[in-house]
Amino acid sequence: MAETHRLDHRSGSALENWNARDEVGRSGIYPASGPRPAGAVEVRGQGALGHPEEQKRLTGERIGSWPLLLGRAIFGGFFLYSGIHHFRDRKMMAGYSQSKGVPAPSVAVAATGAMLTAAGLSLISGVRPKIGASLTAAFLLGVSPVMHAFWREEGQERMNDTINFSKNMALVGGALLAASVPEPWPWAPRLAR
Repeated sequence: MAETHRLDHRSGSALENWNARDEVGRSGIYPASGPRPAGAVEVRGQGALGHPEEQKRLTGERIGSWPLLLGRAIFGGFFLYSGIHHFRDRKMMAGYSQSKGVPAPSVAVAATGAMLTAAGLSLISGVRPKIGASLTAAFLLGVSPVMHAFWREEGQERMNDTINFSKNMALVGGALLAASVPEPWPWAPRLAR
């Protein structure tokens, strides 16, 4: 049930201490701002106004944040590992990229390795996760049509590229889901914005 208060500006000391501009978080909504009207006023809380920021779905106070924390570790960990792999096996990956027609393959492998490493760290830590999710999606959408162009292949190679292309598109979906989670994420370090 929505919490409401009846306020009469002509009564008691509790009202004298009341600030007409009642901050309700970062939403920028001030339900009792502006000049006070004469007479009794009904002030409704944020929940009564139906604001989603009132809901505590993704805070460390609820069990729902544990799946997000585990998902961050798995999803971000996959991309962090892939980014490190780009650097550790750069020569081999550059050779494979060259066979797929990628220009400047060594530079491309290093650049995408940096993207993946930054994305993975962002998603795992929860620091600027929308940027991490964007880097992930950009990498997958840019690389998949070049490296896994199944429509150009035949036989076993076509099947392998179809599977990898489909997997990458599913990972794009995961990145979009990660980008839709409101910030700040639970257990993420507080950084100046």
